[in-house]
Parts: sequence; structure tokens; C-alpha cells
Amino acid sequence: MNNAVTSATYIRNLNCSTRRKLADFLDPQDRWKDVIVSIYKASGEPRYSQHHVRRFEALVAQGRSPTVELLNDWGTTNSTVGELVDILKSQKLLAAAHVLLPDIEKEPIPAKLQQASPVVEVDGTSPTRVLGETEAQPTPVSPILQPQLPSEESEPDSTGGFSSFFYHELMKITGNFDDRPMSDGGSRLGEGGFGTVYKGLINEKPVAVKRLNPMEDIPLEELRVQFNQEIQTLLVLKHENLVDMVGFSCDGQHPCLVYAYMANGSLLDRLACLDESPPLSWKRRCLIAVGTARGLEYLHNNHHVHRDVKSANILLDEAFVPKISDFGLTRASAKRSSTTMMTERIVGTRAYMAPEALRGEITPRSDIFSFGVVLLEILSGLAPADENREQQFLMELRYDIDDEDDDLTLEDFLDTKMRDWELAQVESVYSLACSCLNERKIRRPAIKQVLSELEEVVKSISLKAQVQQ
Repeated sequence: MNNAVTSATYIRNLNCSTRRKLADFLDPQDRWKDVIVSIYKASGEPRYSQHHVRRFEALVAQGRSPTVELLNDWGTTNSTVGELVDILKSQKLLAAAHVLLPDIEKEPIPAKLQQASPVVEVDGTSPTRVLGETEAQPTPVSPILQPQLPSEESEPDSTGGFSSFFYHELMKITGNFDDRPMSDGGSRLGEGGFGTVYKGLINEKPVAVKRLNPMEDIPLEELRVQFNQEIQTLLVLKHENLVDMVGFSCDGQHPCLVYAYMANGSLLDRLACLDESPPLSWKRRCLIAVGTARGLEYLHNNHHVHRDVKSANILLDEAFVPKISDFGLTRASAKRSSTTMMTERIVGTRAYMAPEALRGEITPRSDIFSFGVVLLEILSGLAPADENREQQFLMELRYDIDDEDDDLTLEDFLDTKMRDWELAQVESVYSLACSCLNERKIRRPAIKQVLSELEEVVKSISLKAQVQQ
């Protein structure tokens, strides 16, 4: 974008390209409405009424951008980029704010624009390196490809600590998105939410590149919404147990997201011992459950609902530290409230979905329900859904275990590949899973309680190990 843009630049002087970039972030999910209600006259009165909002809404049916038209209208006054950035920051629309002023995280939000609810802070880590840089990097984990890196003349943008890569560069580092599996010498790691994931190397460091693909029932526009949502979420939410984003690409045929490579794949694959990987021990499974719960606690404390918690979205690094991934469906209310929201579009994975989620409700307790299914997977090693099982969904097997007239016991339910468990510890986790799976959301435990009970189990495992020594 134009380097001459500063806080003092008048909005009316922004070029068309910059306005369109802002629209890419603010048009999806009507985030421009969070901006318009924060614009005030010098007298302190709102500049725009509900009548104005409806007028801007009507522009969508005409194929026009409400964000661009709002900027055109507001720009007729002496409003500045600084005023707009302050509003974007107050609404946590940092990706949009970074389009205008890349260094805005260093500037405080004016007190009059700060919200009364908890503020999500941006982690102050140093920006991700772009492809042309040559500083020494850690040795990659079993690299497969050694593609030619782009020349130093190539200078992708950097947005909010994320690198903006050119599509042709990502093609190079993934062997032209080689669809052969890694085991066959290709680049494909597997299927992720709304796309295919490939392995590549940046400065000899492995990364995972997710290329978003339009599907029969998912139009390109919706893919762009998921793309923007993922970037928005990971810009403001930083935690050891959330996946690390490296950058993105939006200049090519397919939008792409680039993440740190997770050497041990997904929890789903490790429970299934895919590619002949060794079974996870009971202690390792409990530590993964604790780490995942900490990630969820961080999300919920910052007023975000993931909406697609499942073992396939829990990735494991080289030390088996779990990282929650796929934030394209994540929702945060404009007012940062934790109350239930409603949506007309039902999203998620059926085998993990709470009853209220099937009705379109969006609530943190739905994430708790989904995590209950993950706990059953950790205990049993079974898939969340299996058409060849009498009870197709794993969550339904708990009824057989709890039925005294049924032959299935908790011991029979446990993964036979897991040898180091103790019945009291297993019973605690199973009881917690059943509480998470309560049909009535109000009776499910909050994530803080879930985490506390899992930490007690891990403490019990550690104490026993100390006694045995």
C-alpha cells in the first residue's frame, strides 16, 4: 500500500486499492457495522442512524461494498486514518487496521474507544521472516523437499506479524502443490478445514500450507470469509496451545494459509496409529487433554467460540504439545460477550455437535460438548463416527457403558493399545467426558472446571510415578 499513509491522512485521500483491501476484511460477517456504530460527530452524537445502516445494507444487493461506500461518505468530512484505526483497534479488527498502519500495535487505544469488557492483547513476538531472508534457521524435521527459494528481489508484505506470500512462491516450496502423499514423495499432508494441506520449506524450516478449495456446497465467497476469519482470530489470540500462523497468500487462484509445521500430525491420526506411529501412553493422552483444555480456556476467556473442536483439529508438535487449529468457523461477538448467539448456517462436524449447535446456537458450552467426544476418543482410541458400529457415533456408546443390562464395560471400552492406565484415573476422565456431553448445556461444566479436573488426573499420574521411583 501507499507508504505515505499516516494517522493524519484524510480518509478521502485513501486510494481505491486500500479501500478494497479494507472491504475484504470488513464486508464479511458485516464487520463494517461495528465500525459505523463507533463513528461520532464532534458533539458526541452518533454520526449514523439505523436508517443510514439500512441504506448501506441495501448496497449489498446491488453488488456494491458497504465498507467502500461508508468510507466514501465518511471521507467527505475531515475524518482521518488515525480515527478509523482507533475504531478498528477498539473493535479488535486488527487485520484491517494493519492494512492502514502496520505498526499500530505499538500505539495505545484511546480510552474513549476502549470497551468495558476484557481486552484481548496481541502477543509482542517479533514478526515472521519473509521468504527472501537468510538468517540461520533450526534444522528441519525430516525434510522431504528442498525447493528453490524466491530471490531477494521478492518482497512480500508483512501484516501484523504475518508474512503475505505470493502464490507462485508457495507453489515453488510445495512442489507445485504436489498432491501425492508425503509417503510417495509428494507434498500432501492431508485434508484440512475447507482445503488441502501441503508441506513446504521456508529457509530450510518446514511449514504447512493450507490451500483453500471451493467445493460444491461452499462457494468462493464463503471460503474468503473463512480465510479472513482465521487471520483475524490468530492476529489477536496467541497461546501455546493454539496453532502458530506464519502467513498467508491472497493474490493467486486459491487463498492460502501458512502455519508452523506440526511434526506429529493430528491427535486423530496418532490415536489411530496412522503410518505405524507408536500408541500414545495414558500419561501422554492426559497431557494432550490438559493442553487442549488450556487452549479452549484461553479462547473462552477471550470470548471466542471455536465451533469445530475435534481430534483432527488438535495438532501435535515435535514434543506432543497440542495446538488447536482451524479457526475459520470461530465466532466472537461484537460486544465480546459470552452469551448464546444464533446463526442461520449450521456448521461443524456432526459427530461432535451439541444438540443446541444443531439448532444454530453458538455458545462456549457447545465447545465443551465437542471436547467431551474428544475425551472419549482419548480413552477408547475409536473414531468419532463409524458406519460399521452398531452405535454409529462414539458419543452414543456411553449409553451402553452406563446400561447395567449391557455387556459393555468401561474396561472393555478402553483402547487396548494403551497399557499404563489406572482404573480410578480412567473413571475420572470418563465421568468428566459424560458431564461434558450432558444434553442440557447449562449442566455442562465450564472449561475452568474441566481443566482443573484433568490437571488433578495428571497430578495423580505424576505422584504415582514418584512413588514407584
